[in-house]
Amino acid sequence: MPNLITQYKESLLSYQTITSQFQNILSLLFQNEDLHIQSIQGRAKNVKSLAGKIRKSNGKYKMLQDITDLCGLRIITYYEDEIDEIAAFIREHFTVDEENSVDKRAQLAPDQFGYASLHLIVKVPIDDTGIHPNGTQFCNIEIQIRSVLQHAWAEIEHDLEYKNPAGTSAEVRRRFSRIAGLLECADNEFKALRDTLKKPALPALRPALPALPSLKMPQPGLFKKFLAEFPNSGWAAGAALLFFVGSVICEHFINTKLAELSFLSTLFFLG
Repeated sequence: MPNLITQYKESLLSYQTITSQFQNILSLLFQNEDLHIQSIQGRAKNVKSLAGKIRKSNGKYKMLQDITDLCGLRIITYYEDEIDEIAAFIREHFTVDEENSVDKRAQLAPDQFGYASLHLIVKVPIDDTGIHPNGTQFCNIEIQIRSVLQHAWAEIEHDLEYKNPAGTSAEVRRRFSRIAGLLECADNEFKALRDTLKKPALPALRPALPALPSLKMPQPGLFKKFLAEFPNSGWAAGAALLFFVGSVICEHFINTKLAELSFLSTLFFLG
């Protein structure tokens, strides 16, 4: 173990540089994506943390390249269902070591609640300056993807566990599980709210217009109905009116007294 720790201390600056470079690369790539990313965090593994990891491994790690999380990034998204979209984007742009990647969500039984995060191991080419597309060596970078609520739970749980090296009781673990279950429900509610607000709003109902008067044309045959109801006066008035109009025309052109006669006859018929 001392040999690996010594090697890591000597190379720590290089790992920090690679971590920072990859964080910047991801930030640029996600700029134009329609994903709701809260933050992208990066860190090179702490020496003390590495020593504990090696000690618990029972001789599993023979060289630094065997350790997949010396460079680590966390992508924190607002919505849980975007975790897989982010993972698909990373797989599209980088080489993922699927054998060493792990989906912590799939490890939970249907009746269990707890740490739910997707861990992808990405292999990036490097040279003496750090990440380089033509680099002949490779560096493993662990990317953890989780929602804001999952991240809060994991950070608090890790902090309390770290402060209790002897471990926590079954009751404490159960309480952590209950909180994880509540946060899973909250994650689902946030997704539902987002989907509801995405739906196009229904058009506002216009107030009903006041009723307009009927613009129907008079029904055909109306004059015939009038004559049918008033056969005598109707026909007489019509005949007198025609006679009056004709006499006015005659008087105008041939200066006769027919107009006076037709006028009197019209009054007689109408009266």
